[in-house]
Amino acid sequence: MAARLRWALVALGAVLLVGTPAMWFFAQPSPTAGALPDALQVEEQGAAQDTPETSPTPAEPADETELQESASTGDITRGGSVTIEVAPVRPAKPVSVSIPSIGIEDADIAAVGLDSNGAVEIPDDVMEVGWYDRGPRPGEDGNAFMTSHVDSRTQGRGVLFDLRRSEPGDLIEVTHEDGMVSEWEVVFRERIVKGSYPMDRVFRFDGPPGLVIDTCGGPFNSNTGSYENIDIVYAVPLGADYSNVEVETAAQTG
Repeated sequence: MAARLRWALVALGAVLLVGTPAMWFFAQPSPTAGALPDALQVEEQGAAQDTPETSPTPAEPADETELQESASTGDITRGGSVTIEVAPVRPAKPVSVSIPSIGIEDADIAAVGLDSNGAVEIPDDVMEVGWYDRGPRPGEDGNAFMTSHVDSRTQGRGVLFDLRRSEPGDLIEVTHEDGMVSEWEVVFRERIVKGSYPMDRVFRFDGPPGLVIDTCGGPFNSNTGSYENIDIVYAVPLGADYSNVEVETAAQTG
């Protein structure tokens, strides 16, 4: 009886060992999900980059004082009209981000720039999300870009560890430093191979507002000490309809 019980347990263990890889495989999300609206499609103008950290350098945005002083008035004449052009108020800087569907709640955001190699800095704390502050703020024209380490040998899983499981329709909430919360909807997720990063599509500084979040993903290469892929999520303002919006690209302008 004991021998039969031991054999049954061994057989059960074999089934579990054989079944586990299959279960793991089917549990993984597909590499891509959804579709990027035509209005946010940008034809790549240059060679693909090895990493997402190298970015084009946009013109420095005007500071708050410059924006407030940029309003102008037309000539005032008797019986005439006054034309007042007021510059749009910039959204406040982002301070935290939530993606409820994958368990992210009020993750702190740190403003980051470029390092000495011209790469976008990534916070050392894997539970912190970096926002590229030389690009748009969430809600401004172009893509606001955020990134974080997927994990760390010493810190464990990062806040964006499950970004690969985000699906079209998922809600993203960005809290700004003035207390306002902007809401975004995921429309597209893709997994790219390092070395083929869509620089122009991600680092877009004009056109409709968008939000792009990325982190490393895919298999871990022990030889290079890094992951082989990058997961990228694209979002648009909740309720936005970009079906009739066109983005002018360098290819269109010649």
